[in-house]
Amino acid sequence: MENAIYQSMLSAVKLLDKQAIIANNLANISTTGFKESFDFFIKKNNQKNFDHTLDEKIKKYYNFSSGNIQSTQNNLDLIVKNNGWLVIKDSYGKEAYTKNGHLQINEQGDLTIQGHEVVGRNGAIKIPNNADIKILSNGVIEAIKKNKNRFNTVKIGSLKLVALPMNHLIQNKNGLFYINEKSNNQNIPHSENINVQSGMLEESNVNSVKNMIDMISNARQYEMNMKIISVCDQNEEYANQLFNITI
Repeated sequence: MENAIYQSMLSAVKLLDKQAIIANNLANISTTGFKESFDFFIKKNNQKNFDHTLDEKIKKYYNFSSGNIQSTQNNLDLIVKNNGWLVIKDSYGKEAYTKNGHLQINEQGDLTIQGHEVVGRNGAIKIPNNADIKILSNGVIEAIKKNKNRFNTVKIGSLKLVALPMNHLIQNKNGLFYINEKSNNQNIPHSENINVQSGMLEESNVNSVKNMIDMISNARQYEMNMKIISVCDQNEEYANQLFNITI
């Protein structure tokens, strides 16, 4: 009976963890470039160990498929093609990766994404005041300046675009992706094979219907485990009463 309660509690804890991930997915349905995630419990076949929970490990998977493409007609919005990623600096100055192509210019003239500095091929990218910006397909950023009756373009920087090893990507609590410690390739170089297209944004790839169905299913399984624990507790109480009567 105690084993049934123990197993039901373990199952309930796992379901709560899954619910947290699903809730995070649903909360980011409208987050540009968001990639939904899943947790899988992997079991090892070890008959010598009677506690099967010790043979389980949790592995997180990410759905890296593209979300829907939204046209914005904004020169500072872009999508990264060919499974490429944009590079930004997190709050600790470490390189991180994102699919969010909603670029902005802060008061200091830095090119940013969600407040994080965008990494260029040759360092930080500074945008001149009141400059009209054009981003080419190869990531080169040009400022369009009017000189009398003529328009001149000046290159002011170039985006660092990278191709990442998908099997070694992990997502931090800040929503950004990093290369995990198991990968030997920590410094990802710029890739010439990746292109961008401005005036568009990639939406979140969260499947709202599937996540809602999974949430309902997990909630029902959780209730079932709680019912099992309640029944076992009642049976133990009845058994104690019978034991007291016989004594």
